Amino acid sequence: MVASRCWTRVILPLLCLTLILPGCTVRGGTATAPPEATATINALPTADPTAATPESGGSLIIAIPEEPDTLNFSLTTQRAARWVISSLNARLIRVRSDGTLEPQLLREVPTPENGGITEDGRVYTLRFREELRWSDGDPLDARDFQFTWQALTHPSYPATDRSGWEQIESVEISADYLTATVRLREPSASFLETVLAGSSDSSAGLLLPAHALEETSPQDIPTSGFGQETYVGSGPFRLERWTEGEQLVVERNEHFVGPEPRLERIVFRFVPDPRQAINYLTTGEVDLAVDLPETALPDLAQAPNASYLLTPRGGAVASYAFNLNDPDALDEPHPLFSDPAVRLAIALGFDRLTVVKELLFDQTTVGITPLDHTPWQDPTLAAYPFDPVQAARVLDAAGWTVQPDGIRARDGVRLSFTHTTTLGEDPDSVLRRQIQEAFIEDMRAIGIEVQPHNYPLVQIEGPRGVRATRRFDMIDLIDERRGGPEKLVRLFASDAIPTAADPTGGNAMGYVNSDVDQLLEAQARELDHTERSRKIDRIQRQIHEDVPLIPIYAHLEIDVSRRYVQGLDPGPVSGLWWNPEEWWVNRSEAID
Repeated sequence: MVASRCWTRVILPLLCLTLILPGCTVRGGTATAPPEATATINALPTADPTAATPESGGSLIIAIPEEPDTLNFSLTTQRAARWVISSLNARLIRVRSDGTLEPQLLREVPTPENGGITEDGRVYTLRFREELRWSDGDPLDARDFQFTWQALTHPSYPATDRSGWEQIESVEISADYLTATVRLREPSASFLETVLAGSSDSSAGLLLPAHALEETSPQDIPTSGFGQETYVGSGPFRLERWTEGEQLVVERNEHFVGPEPRLERIVFRFVPDPRQAINYLTTGEVDLAVDLPETALPDLAQAPNASYLLTPRGGAVASYAFNLNDPDALDEPHPLFSDPAVRLAIALGFDRLTVVKELLFDQTTVGITPLDHTPWQDPTLAAYPFDPVQAARVLDAAGWTVQPDGIRARDGVRLSFTHTTTLGEDPDSVLRRQIQEAFIEDMRAIGIEVQPHNYPLVQIEGPRGVRATRRFDMIDLIDERRGGPEKLVRLFASDAIPTAADPTGGNAMGYVNSDVDQLLEAQARELDHTERSRKIDRIQRQIHEDVPLIPIYAHLEIDVSRRYVQGLDPGPVSGLWWNPEEWWVNRSEAID
Protein backbone atom coordinates (compact mmCIF):
# COMPACT_ATOMS: atom_id res chain seq x y z
CA MET A 1 0.00 0.00 0.00
CA VAL A 2 2.74 2.41 0.96
CA ALA A 3 4.38 4.13 -1.98
CA SER A 4 7.13 5.77 0.05
CA ARG A 5 8.33 5.48 3.63
CA CYS A 6 9.66 8.27 5.77
CA TRP A 7 10.64 8.67 9.39
CA THR A 8 8.58 11.46 10.88
CA ARG A 9 7.76 12.88 14.26
CA VAL A 10 5.46 15.46 12.75
CA ILE A 11 1.95 15.38 14.16
CA LEU A 12 -0.65 16.72 11.75
CA PRO A 13 -2.38 19.92 12.86
CA LEU A 14 -5.92 19.80 14.16
CA LEU A 15 -8.33 19.87 11.28
CA CYS A 16 -10.54 22.87 10.72
CA LEU A 17 -12.89 23.31 7.78
CA THR A 18 -15.27 26.22 7.25
CA LEU A 19 -17.19 26.74 10.47
CA ILE A 20 -15.05 24.78 12.92
CA LEU A 21 -12.35 26.51 14.85
CA PRO A 22 -12.35 25.18 18.41
CA GLY A 23 -11.78 27.91 20.97
CA CYS A 24 -9.67 27.64 24.06
CA THR A 25 -10.45 24.71 26.30
CA VAL A 26 -10.10 24.49 30.04
CA ARG A 27 -7.32 22.16 31.11
CA GLY A 28 -6.37 21.92 34.75
CA GLY A 29 -8.37 25.04 35.49
CA THR A 30 -6.54 27.27 33.02
CA ALA A 31 -7.24 28.13 29.39
CA THR A 32 -4.94 26.64 26.80
CA ALA A 33 -4.95 27.22 23.07
CA PRO A 34 -5.91 24.25 20.87
CA PRO A 35 -3.53 22.90 18.25
CA GLU A 36 -3.14 25.04 15.15
CA ALA A 37 -6.08 24.65 12.80
CA THR A 38 -5.81 24.42 9.04
CA ALA A 39 -7.92 23.30 6.10
CA THR A 40 -6.43 20.43 4.14
CA ILE A 41 -9.09 19.29 1.67
CA ASN A 42 -8.39 22.03 -0.83
CA ALA A 43 -10.59 20.47 -3.51
CA LEU A 44 -13.75 20.71 -1.43
CA PRO A 45 -15.96 23.78 -1.87
CA THR A 46 -16.38 25.46 1.50
CA ALA A 47 -18.57 28.31 2.61
CA ASP A 48 -17.31 31.48 4.22
CA PRO A 49 -19.22 32.15 7.43
CA THR A 50 -21.62 35.04 6.91
CA ALA A 51 -22.42 37.73 9.42
CA ALA A 52 -26.14 37.44 8.80
CA THR A 53 -28.63 38.20 11.56
CA PRO A 54 -30.19 34.97 12.91
CA GLU A 55 -33.71 34.37 11.66
CA SER A 56 -36.61 32.71 13.45
CA GLY A 57 -38.79 30.06 11.89
CA GLY A 58 -38.54 27.35 9.32
CA SER A 59 -37.63 23.68 9.44
CA LEU A 60 -34.39 21.74 9.27
CA ILE A 61 -34.33 18.28 7.71
CA ILE A 62 -31.48 16.14 9.01
CA ALA A 63 -30.34 12.78 7.63
CA ILE A 64 -29.24 10.51 10.47
CA PRO A 65 -27.73 7.07 9.80
CA GLU A 66 -30.10 5.01 11.92
CA GLU A 67 -33.43 5.11 13.65
CA PRO A 68 -33.27 5.62 17.44
CA ASP A 69 -33.84 2.46 19.44
CA THR A 70 -35.43 4.49 22.27
CA LEU A 71 -35.61 8.07 23.53
CA ASN A 72 -35.03 6.93 27.12
CA PHE A 73 -31.43 8.06 27.64
CA SER A 74 -30.81 5.50 30.37
CA LEU A 75 -31.60 2.54 28.11
CA THR A 76 -29.52 3.33 25.03
CA THR A 77 -25.90 3.59 23.97
CA GLN A 78 -26.84 4.43 20.38
CA ARG A 79 -25.37 7.69 19.13
CA ALA A 80 -28.33 8.54 16.90
CA ALA A 81 -30.72 8.15 19.83
CA ARG A 82 -28.59 10.45 21.97
CA TRP A 83 -28.57 13.14 19.25
CA VAL A 84 -32.36 13.21 19.13
CA ILE A 85 -32.48 13.10 22.92
CA SER A 86 -30.16 16.14 22.98
CA SER A 87 -32.72 18.15 20.98
CA LEU A 88 -35.48 17.06 23.36
CA ASN A 89 -33.66 17.71 26.65
CA ALA A 90 -31.73 20.34 28.51
CA ARG A 91 -28.95 19.12 30.77
CA LEU A 92 -28.06 19.92 34.32
CA ILE A 93 -24.84 21.34 32.85
CA ARG A 94 -23.83 21.25 29.20
CA VAL A 95 -20.42 21.24 27.55
CA ARG A 96 -20.01 24.00 24.99
CA SER A 97 -17.98 23.74 21.78
CA ASP A 98 -14.95 25.36 23.42
CA GLY A 99 -14.98 22.81 26.24
CA THR A 100 -16.34 25.19 28.88
CA LEU A 101 -19.29 24.30 31.11
CA GLU A 102 -22.65 26.09 31.07
CA PRO A 103 -25.42 25.42 33.62
CA GLN A 104 -28.82 24.80 32.07
CA LEU A 105 -31.19 23.20 34.56
CA LEU A 106 -28.91 24.25 37.41
CA ARG A 107 -28.29 27.86 38.40
CA GLU A 108 -24.53 27.32 38.62
CA VAL A 109 -21.79 24.77 38.14
CA PRO A 110 -21.03 23.48 41.66
CA THR A 111 -17.49 24.25 42.81
CA PRO A 112 -15.73 24.41 46.19
CA GLU A 113 -15.56 28.19 45.76
CA ASN A 114 -19.33 28.70 45.47
CA GLY A 115 -20.16 26.15 48.16
CA GLY A 116 -21.44 23.61 45.66
CA ILE A 117 -18.81 21.02 46.68
CA THR A 118 -17.62 20.47 50.23
CA GLU A 119 -13.90 20.47 51.04
CA ASP A 120 -13.87 16.70 51.46
CA GLY A 121 -15.45 16.24 48.01
CA ARG A 122 -18.28 14.09 49.32
CA VAL A 123 -21.24 16.49 49.17
CA TYR A 124 -22.52 18.28 46.06
CA THR A 125 -25.22 20.93 46.35
CA LEU A 126 -27.32 21.21 43.19
CA ARG A 127 -29.36 24.40 42.97
CA PHE A 128 -32.08 24.19 40.32
CA ARG A 129 -33.40 27.13 38.35
CA GLU A 130 -36.89 28.30 39.23
CA GLU A 131 -39.95 27.65 37.08
CA LEU A 132 -38.43 24.80 35.09
CA ARG A 133 -41.01 22.73 33.21
CA TRP A 134 -41.14 19.46 31.37
CA SER A 135 -42.54 19.58 27.86
CA ASP A 136 -46.00 18.59 29.16
CA GLY A 137 -45.99 21.57 31.53
CA ASP A 138 -45.31 19.70 34.79
CA PRO A 139 -42.65 21.15 37.12
CA LEU A 140 -39.05 19.99 36.81
CA ASP A 141 -36.98 20.19 39.97
CA ALA A 142 -34.74 18.34 42.43
CA ARG A 143 -37.32 15.58 42.82
CA ASP A 144 -36.52 14.49 39.28
CA PHE A 145 -32.84 14.18 40.15
CA GLN A 146 -33.68 12.05 43.17
CA PHE A 147 -36.02 9.86 41.11
CA THR A 148 -33.43 9.39 38.36
CA TRP A 149 -30.85 8.24 40.91
CA GLN A 150 -33.30 5.81 42.50
CA ALA A 151 -34.36 4.38 39.12
CA LEU A 152 -30.91 4.02 37.58
CA THR A 153 -29.45 2.29 40.64
CA HIS A 154 -32.40 -0.02 41.26
CA PRO A 155 -31.17 -3.61 40.82
CA SER A 156 -34.08 -4.51 38.53
CA TYR A 157 -33.61 -1.55 36.19
CA PRO A 158 -31.49 -2.40 33.11
CA ALA A 159 -29.65 0.93 32.84
CA THR A 160 -26.97 0.90 30.17
CA ASP A 161 -24.67 3.07 32.30
CA ARG A 162 -24.75 3.76 36.03
CA SER A 163 -21.36 5.48 36.11
CA GLY A 164 -21.34 8.09 38.85
CA TRP A 165 -24.93 7.46 39.94
CA GLU A 166 -23.87 4.39 41.92
CA GLN A 167 -21.45 6.59 43.88
CA ILE A 168 -24.39 8.42 45.47
CA GLU A 169 -25.17 7.50 49.07
CA SER A 170 -28.16 9.80 49.61
CA VAL A 171 -30.10 12.67 48.04
CA GLU A 172 -31.93 15.17 50.25
CA ILE A 173 -34.49 17.57 48.76
CA SER A 174 -35.20 21.06 50.10
CA ALA A 175 -38.74 22.07 51.08
CA ASP A 176 -39.12 24.18 47.92
CA TYR A 177 -37.74 21.33 45.75
CA LEU A 178 -35.11 23.64 44.26
CA THR A 179 -32.06 22.15 45.96
CA ALA A 180 -30.69 18.61 45.98
CA THR A 181 -27.98 17.83 48.52
CA VAL A 182 -26.11 14.85 47.12
CA ARG A 183 -23.86 12.85 49.45
CA LEU A 184 -21.36 10.49 47.82
CA ARG A 185 -19.92 7.32 49.30
CA GLU A 186 -16.42 8.71 48.76
CA PRO A 187 -14.88 11.86 47.30
CA SER A 188 -15.26 12.06 43.53
CA ALA A 189 -13.94 14.64 41.09
CA SER A 190 -15.33 12.56 38.22
CA PHE A 191 -18.93 12.98 39.47
CA LEU A 192 -19.17 16.21 37.50
CA GLU A 193 -18.33 14.60 34.16
CA THR A 194 -20.13 11.28 34.66
CA VAL A 195 -23.42 12.57 36.13
CA LEU A 196 -23.81 16.33 35.90
CA ALA A 197 -22.24 17.64 32.67
CA GLY A 198 -22.39 16.24 29.16
CA SER A 199 -23.33 16.63 25.50
CA SER A 200 -23.68 14.70 22.23
CA ASP A 201 -22.40 11.14 22.82
CA SER A 202 -22.85 11.33 26.60
CA SER A 203 -25.91 10.74 28.77
CA ALA A 204 -24.48 12.85 31.61
CA GLY A 205 -26.65 15.73 32.76
CA LEU A 206 -29.95 14.14 31.66
CA LEU A 207 -32.90 13.35 33.93
CA LEU A 208 -35.96 11.11 33.89
CA PRO A 209 -39.36 12.76 34.59
CA ALA A 210 -40.53 11.61 38.00
CA HIS A 211 -44.15 12.62 37.44
CA ALA A 212 -44.38 10.45 34.31
CA LEU A 213 -42.68 7.36 35.68
CA GLU A 214 -42.96 7.26 39.48
CA GLU A 215 -46.07 5.06 39.38
CA THR A 216 -44.21 2.51 37.23
CA SER A 217 -41.97 -0.07 38.86
CA PRO A 218 -38.33 0.18 37.68
CA GLN A 219 -38.39 -3.20 35.95
CA ASP A 220 -41.48 -2.14 33.97
CA ILE A 221 -40.17 1.21 32.71
CA PRO A 222 -38.47 -0.33 29.64
CA THR A 223 -41.80 -1.76 28.46
CA SER A 224 -43.99 1.13 29.62
CA GLY A 225 -43.88 2.93 26.28
CA PHE A 226 -41.87 5.84 27.63
CA GLY A 227 -39.23 6.65 25.05
CA GLN A 228 -41.29 5.08 22.30
CA GLU A 229 -45.03 5.86 22.15
CA THR A 230 -44.86 8.50 24.87
CA TYR A 231 -42.20 10.99 25.83
CA VAL A 232 -41.67 14.17 27.80
CA GLY A 233 -38.42 16.11 27.81
CA SER A 234 -36.95 19.34 29.08
CA GLY A 235 -35.23 20.76 26.02
CA PRO A 236 -35.82 23.29 23.27
CA PHE A 237 -37.93 20.86 21.24
CA ARG A 238 -40.67 18.35 22.03
CA LEU A 239 -41.58 15.13 20.27
CA GLU A 240 -44.32 15.76 17.70
CA ARG A 241 -44.48 12.44 15.84
CA TRP A 242 -42.39 9.36 15.11
CA THR A 243 -43.09 7.46 11.90
CA GLU A 244 -41.40 4.11 12.31
CA GLY A 245 -38.81 3.37 9.64
CA GLU A 246 -39.08 6.84 8.09
CA GLN A 247 -38.62 9.90 10.27
CA LEU A 248 -39.03 11.57 13.64
CA VAL A 249 -40.27 15.15 13.98
CA VAL A 250 -39.66 17.52 16.88
CA GLU A 251 -41.22 20.97 17.33
CA ARG A 252 -40.56 23.98 19.53
CA ASN A 253 -41.18 23.31 23.20
CA GLU A 254 -43.23 26.19 24.56
CA HIS A 255 -42.22 25.26 28.12
CA PHE A 256 -38.45 25.46 27.49
CA VAL A 257 -36.99 28.03 29.88
CA GLY A 258 -33.95 28.82 27.76
CA PRO A 259 -33.83 31.07 24.70
CA GLU A 260 -36.63 30.33 22.26
CA PRO A 261 -35.43 27.94 19.57
CA ARG A 262 -34.86 29.69 16.27
CA LEU A 263 -36.22 26.75 14.28
CA GLU A 264 -39.89 25.79 14.38
CA ARG A 265 -39.15 22.12 13.88
CA ILE A 266 -36.47 19.56 13.08
CA VAL A 267 -37.19 16.51 10.95
CA PHE A 268 -34.88 13.54 11.50
CA ARG A 269 -34.90 11.30 8.42
CA PHE A 270 -33.47 7.82 8.77
CA VAL A 271 -30.95 7.38 5.94
CA PRO A 272 -28.58 4.46 6.59
CA ASP A 273 -26.71 4.77 3.27
CA PRO A 274 -24.15 7.62 3.51
CA ARG A 275 -24.03 8.07 -0.26
CA GLN A 276 -27.80 8.42 -0.31
CA ALA A 277 -27.51 11.05 2.43
CA ILE A 278 -25.02 12.98 0.29
CA ASN A 279 -27.34 12.63 -2.73
CA TYR A 280 -30.20 14.05 -0.69
CA LEU A 281 -27.99 17.01 0.20
CA THR A 282 -27.23 17.53 -3.48
CA THR A 283 -30.91 17.52 -4.42
CA GLY A 284 -31.94 19.59 -1.41
CA GLU A 285 -34.10 16.85 0.10
CA VAL A 286 -32.19 17.21 3.35
CA ASP A 287 -30.41 20.25 4.79
CA LEU A 288 -27.88 18.48 6.97
CA ALA A 289 -26.28 15.02 6.93
CA VAL A 290 -24.57 13.98 10.16
CA ASP A 291 -22.05 11.41 11.29
CA LEU A 292 -20.96 10.38 7.83
CA PRO A 293 -18.36 7.58 7.85
CA GLU A 294 -14.72 8.48 7.46
CA THR A 295 -14.71 6.61 4.15
CA ALA A 296 -17.15 9.24 2.79
CA LEU A 297 -14.46 11.91 2.58
CA PRO A 298 -13.86 11.44 -1.20
CA ASP A 299 -17.63 11.66 -1.85
CA LEU A 300 -18.12 15.04 -0.22
CA ALA A 301 -16.99 17.12 -3.18
CA GLN A 302 -20.03 15.98 -5.17
CA ALA A 303 -22.39 17.94 -2.89
CA PRO A 304 -22.63 21.54 -4.13
CA ASN A 305 -23.54 24.53 -1.98
CA ALA A 306 -22.37 22.64 1.10
CA SER A 307 -20.35 23.39 4.20
CA TYR A 308 -18.14 20.63 5.52
CA LEU A 309 -17.68 20.30 9.25
CA LEU A 310 -14.95 17.86 10.24
CA THR A 311 -14.30 17.68 13.95
CA PRO A 312 -11.99 15.39 15.91
CA ARG A 313 -13.89 13.28 18.43
CA GLY A 314 -12.21 14.13 21.70
CA GLY A 315 -11.07 10.93 23.38
CA ALA A 316 -12.20 8.70 20.50
CA VAL A 317 -8.98 7.24 19.13
CA ALA A 318 -8.75 4.22 16.81
CA SER A 319 -6.31 1.83 18.50
CA TYR A 320 -4.87 -1.66 18.29
CA ALA A 321 -4.69 -3.46 21.62
CA PHE A 322 -2.24 -6.19 22.63
CA ASN A 323 -3.47 -9.15 24.62
CA LEU A 324 -0.86 -9.24 27.39
CA ASN A 325 -2.03 -12.73 28.38
CA ASP A 326 -2.04 -16.00 26.48
CA PRO A 327 -5.53 -16.22 24.88
CA ASP A 328 -5.43 -20.00 25.44
CA ALA A 329 -4.48 -19.63 29.11
CA LEU A 330 -5.41 -16.17 30.39
CA ASP A 331 -3.62 -16.67 33.69
CA GLU A 332 -0.34 -16.93 31.76
CA PRO A 333 1.66 -14.16 30.03
CA HIS A 334 1.40 -13.85 26.27
CA PRO A 335 4.30 -15.72 24.60
CA LEU A 336 5.10 -12.67 22.44
CA PHE A 337 3.52 -9.55 23.86
CA SER A 338 4.77 -10.03 27.40
CA ASP A 339 8.07 -8.83 25.92
CA PRO A 340 8.02 -4.99 25.99
CA ALA A 341 10.55 -4.93 23.15
CA VAL A 342 8.06 -6.62 20.83
CA ARG A 343 5.33 -4.11 21.64
CA LEU A 344 7.67 -1.16 21.15
CA ALA A 345 9.00 -2.52 17.87
CA ILE A 346 5.48 -3.01 16.53
CA ALA A 347 4.63 0.59 17.44
CA LEU A 348 7.80 1.85 15.71
CA GLY A 349 7.24 -0.31 12.65
CA PHE A 350 3.61 0.75 11.97
CA ASP A 351 3.43 3.64 9.49
CA ARG A 352 0.36 5.34 10.90
CA LEU A 353 1.11 8.66 9.22
CA THR A 354 0.73 7.08 5.79
CA VAL A 355 -2.53 5.48 6.95
CA VAL A 356 -3.78 8.95 7.85
CA LYS A 357 -2.59 10.46 4.58
CA GLU A 358 -3.73 7.75 2.17
CA LEU A 359 -6.79 6.22 3.81
CA LEU A 360 -8.10 9.27 5.69
CA PHE A 361 -7.01 11.86 3.12
CA ASP A 362 -4.81 13.75 5.57
CA GLN A 363 -7.86 14.97 7.46
CA THR A 364 -7.04 13.88 11.01
CA THR A 365 -4.12 13.38 13.35
CA VAL A 366 -1.95 10.38 14.17
CA GLY A 367 -2.95 9.00 17.57
CA ILE A 368 -0.87 9.81 20.64
CA THR A 369 -2.96 8.91 23.70
CA PRO A 370 -6.55 7.75 24.33
CA LEU A 371 -7.32 11.35 25.38
CA ASP A 372 -6.37 13.04 22.10
CA HIS A 373 -8.24 16.31 21.46
CA THR A 374 -9.58 16.57 24.99
CA PRO A 375 -8.65 19.14 27.65
CA TRP A 376 -6.84 16.30 29.45
CA GLN A 377 -4.41 15.34 26.69
CA ASP A 378 -0.78 15.48 27.86
CA PRO A 379 0.84 18.06 25.53
CA THR A 380 4.35 16.77 26.21
CA LEU A 381 3.78 13.42 24.51
CA ALA A 382 4.44 12.75 20.83
CA ALA A 383 3.30 9.86 18.67
CA TYR A 384 5.61 6.89 18.31
CA PRO A 385 7.63 7.72 15.16
CA PHE A 386 7.61 5.44 12.15
CA ASP A 387 11.16 4.05 12.28
CA PRO A 388 11.45 0.50 10.91
CA VAL A 389 15.23 0.63 11.23
CA GLN A 390 14.98 1.29 14.96
CA ALA A 391 12.22 -1.32 15.23
CA ALA A 392 14.58 -3.92 13.74
CA ARG A 393 17.33 -2.91 16.14
CA VAL A 394 14.99 -3.28 19.12
CA LEU A 395 14.03 -6.79 18.00
CA ASP A 396 17.64 -7.75 17.27
CA ALA A 397 18.70 -6.62 20.74
CA ALA A 398 15.90 -8.66 22.30
CA GLY A 399 17.07 -11.81 20.53
CA TRP A 400 14.41 -11.97 17.80
CA THR A 401 16.46 -12.91 14.73
CA VAL A 402 15.36 -13.11 11.11
CA GLN A 403 14.92 -16.65 9.80
CA PRO A 404 15.32 -17.87 6.20
CA ASP A 405 11.62 -17.27 5.50
CA GLY A 406 11.98 -13.62 6.57
CA ILE A 407 10.09 -14.03 9.86
CA ARG A 408 11.87 -13.56 13.16
CA ALA A 409 12.08 -16.17 15.91
CA ARG A 410 13.58 -16.59 19.36
CA ASP A 411 14.16 -19.88 21.15
CA GLY A 412 12.10 -21.67 18.53
CA VAL A 413 9.11 -19.31 18.85
CA ARG A 414 8.12 -17.53 15.64
CA LEU A 415 7.19 -13.85 15.84
CA SER A 416 3.77 -14.56 14.38
CA PHE A 417 0.36 -13.58 15.76
CA THR A 418 -3.24 -12.98 14.75
CA HIS A 419 -4.96 -9.63 14.36
CA THR A 420 -8.72 -9.17 14.69
CA THR A 421 -11.02 -6.56 13.20
CA THR A 422 -14.51 -6.58 11.69
CA LEU A 423 -15.87 -8.44 8.69
CA GLY A 424 -18.61 -6.85 6.62
CA GLU A 425 -19.07 -4.52 3.66
CA ASP A 426 -20.20 -1.51 5.68
CA PRO A 427 -17.89 1.51 5.23
CA ASP A 428 -16.42 1.30 8.71
CA SER A 429 -15.48 -2.37 8.36
CA VAL A 430 -13.97 -1.77 4.93
CA LEU A 431 -11.78 1.00 6.33
CA ARG A 432 -10.72 -1.12 9.29
CA ARG A 433 -9.59 -3.92 6.99
CA GLN A 434 -7.71 -1.48 4.76
CA ILE A 435 -5.79 -0.30 7.82
CA GLN A 436 -5.26 -3.92 8.84
CA GLU A 437 -3.76 -4.70 5.42
CA ALA A 438 -1.36 -1.77 5.75
CA PHE A 439 -0.40 -2.97 9.24
CA ILE A 440 0.27 -6.51 8.03
CA GLU A 441 2.50 -5.16 5.26
CA ASP A 442 4.43 -2.95 7.66
CA MET A 443 4.98 -5.83 10.08
CA ARG A 444 6.23 -8.12 7.32
CA ALA A 445 8.85 -5.51 6.47
CA ILE A 446 10.40 -5.82 9.96
CA GLY A 447 10.15 -9.62 10.13
CA ILE A 448 6.80 -10.08 11.88
CA GLU A 449 4.03 -12.29 10.51
CA VAL A 450 0.45 -11.14 11.15
CA GLN A 451 -2.52 -13.31 10.22
CA PRO A 452 -6.00 -11.71 9.97
CA HIS A 453 -8.63 -13.43 12.10
CA ASN A 454 -11.72 -11.29 11.49
CA TYR A 455 -15.33 -11.64 12.66
CA PRO A 456 -18.63 -9.81 12.25
CA LEU A 457 -18.97 -7.00 14.77
CA VAL A 458 -21.66 -8.88 16.72
CA GLN A 459 -19.17 -11.68 17.38
CA ILE A 460 -16.50 -9.26 18.59
CA GLU A 461 -18.68 -7.20 20.94
CA GLY A 462 -20.99 -8.38 23.70
CA PRO A 463 -20.50 -10.41 26.89
CA ARG A 464 -19.52 -13.57 24.98
CA GLY A 465 -17.69 -11.82 22.18
CA VAL A 466 -14.06 -12.13 21.16
CA ARG A 467 -13.06 -8.97 23.03
CA ALA A 468 -14.78 -9.76 26.34
CA THR A 469 -13.52 -13.35 26.37
CA ARG A 470 -10.09 -12.15 25.18
CA ARG A 471 -9.80 -14.78 22.44
CA PHE A 472 -7.34 -12.77 20.38
CA ASP A 473 -3.68 -11.84 20.09
CA MET A 474 -4.17 -8.27 18.89
CA ILE A 475 -7.54 -6.58 18.37
CA ASP A 476 -8.94 -3.44 16.84
CA LEU A 477 -10.54 -1.53 19.73
CA ILE A 478 -13.82 -0.36 18.23
CA ASP A 479 -14.81 2.74 20.16
CA GLU A 480 -15.79 5.96 18.41
CA ARG A 481 -17.39 7.62 21.44
CA ARG A 482 -15.94 10.70 23.02
CA GLY A 483 -14.54 10.41 26.52
CA GLY A 484 -12.32 11.88 29.20
CA PRO A 485 -10.55 10.56 32.27
CA GLU A 486 -13.24 7.94 32.79
CA LYS A 487 -12.02 6.32 29.56
CA LEU A 488 -8.60 5.78 31.17
CA VAL A 489 -10.30 3.99 34.06
CA ARG A 490 -12.33 1.83 31.70
CA LEU A 491 -9.33 0.90 29.58
CA PHE A 492 -6.45 0.55 32.03
CA ALA A 493 -7.69 -0.16 35.57
CA SER A 494 -6.75 -3.68 36.59
CA ASP A 495 -10.24 -4.28 37.97
CA ALA A 496 -11.65 -3.45 34.51
CA ILE A 497 -10.20 -6.61 32.96
CA PRO A 498 -13.20 -8.59 31.62
CA THR A 499 -13.88 -11.90 33.31
CA ALA A 500 -16.50 -14.61 32.95
CA ALA A 501 -18.22 -13.23 36.05
CA ASP A 502 -18.07 -9.64 34.77
CA PRO A 503 -17.45 -9.42 31.01
CA THR A 504 -18.21 -5.69 30.83
CA GLY A 505 -14.71 -4.41 31.59
CA GLY A 506 -12.92 -2.44 28.91
CA ASN A 507 -9.36 -3.52 29.78
CA ALA A 508 -9.21 -6.19 27.09
CA MET A 509 -5.41 -5.99 27.16
CA GLY A 510 -5.20 -7.44 30.65
CA TYR A 511 -2.99 -4.48 31.51
CA VAL A 512 -1.86 -4.36 35.14
CA ASN A 513 0.27 -1.59 36.59
CA SER A 514 -0.04 -0.86 40.30
CA ASP A 515 1.20 2.73 39.87
CA VAL A 516 -1.43 3.38 37.22
CA ASP A 517 -4.12 1.83 39.43
CA GLN A 518 -3.18 4.14 42.29
CA LEU A 519 -3.11 7.19 40.03
CA LEU A 520 -6.48 6.31 38.51
CA GLU A 521 -8.02 6.13 41.95
CA ALA A 522 -6.27 9.30 43.11
CA GLN A 523 -7.30 11.43 40.11
CA ALA A 524 -10.94 10.43 40.58
CA ARG A 525 -10.84 11.90 44.12
CA GLU A 526 -8.70 14.95 43.34
CA LEU A 527 -10.80 18.13 43.39
CA ASP A 528 -7.94 20.48 42.55
CA HIS A 529 -8.05 20.70 38.75
CA THR A 530 -4.37 21.42 38.32
CA GLU A 531 -3.29 18.54 40.53
CA ARG A 532 -5.78 16.20 38.90
CA SER A 533 -4.39 17.16 35.50
CA ARG A 534 -0.87 16.32 36.68
CA LYS A 535 -2.00 12.87 37.80
CA ILE A 536 -3.76 12.22 34.49
CA ASP A 537 -0.61 13.30 32.64
CA ARG A 538 1.42 10.80 34.66
CA ILE A 539 -1.05 8.04 33.72
CA GLN A 540 -0.76 8.88 30.04
CA ARG A 541 3.04 8.91 30.19
CA GLN A 542 3.18 5.53 31.91
CA ILE A 543 0.80 4.02 29.38
CA HIS A 544 2.82 5.56 26.56
CA GLU A 545 5.95 3.91 27.98
CA ASP A 546 4.32 0.52 28.58
CA VAL A 547 2.67 0.34 25.12
CA PRO A 548 -0.35 -1.86 25.97
CA LEU A 549 -2.02 -0.46 22.87
CA ILE A 550 -1.10 1.54 19.77
CA PRO A 551 -3.16 4.68 19.06
CA ILE A 552 -3.64 4.98 15.29
CA TYR A 553 -5.68 8.10 14.58
CA ALA A 554 -8.27 10.41 16.09
CA HIS A 555 -11.76 9.56 14.89
CA LEU A 556 -13.63 12.30 13.04
CA GLU A 557 -17.18 13.54 13.28
CA ILE A 558 -18.18 14.40 9.69
CA ASP A 559 -21.25 16.61 9.23
CA VAL A 560 -22.23 18.30 5.96
CA SER A 561 -24.87 20.99 5.60
CA ARG A 562 -26.33 23.19 2.93
CA ARG A 563 -24.73 26.61 3.15
CA TYR A 564 -27.88 28.32 4.37
CA VAL A 565 -27.84 26.29 7.60
CA GLN A 566 -26.35 28.50 10.31
CA GLY A 567 -25.47 28.23 13.99
CA LEU A 568 -23.77 24.83 13.81
CA ASP A 569 -20.82 24.93 16.19
CA PRO A 570 -19.37 21.46 16.90
CA GLY A 571 -16.36 21.01 19.15
CA PRO A 572 -14.01 18.09 19.86
CA VAL A 573 -15.57 17.43 23.29
CA SER A 574 -19.10 18.76 22.78
CA GLY A 575 -19.81 17.39 19.33
CA LEU A 576 -22.51 18.95 17.16
CA TRP A 577 -25.59 18.53 19.34
CA TRP A 578 -24.93 20.84 22.29
CA ASN A 579 -26.87 23.89 20.95
CA PRO A 580 -29.79 22.91 18.65
CA GLU A 581 -31.84 25.89 19.87
CA GLU A 582 -29.28 28.18 18.19
CA TRP A 583 -29.45 26.56 14.75
CA TRP A 584 -31.26 28.53 12.07
CA VAL A 585 -31.92 28.69 8.36
CA ASN A 586 -30.93 31.74 6.32
CA ARG A 587 -33.97 31.65 4.09
CA SER A 588 -32.64 34.41 1.85
CA GLU A 589 -29.85 32.02 0.82
CA ALA A 590 -31.88 28.82 0.80
CA ILE A 591 -32.24 27.04 -2.51
CA ASP A 592 -35.57 25.47 -3.35
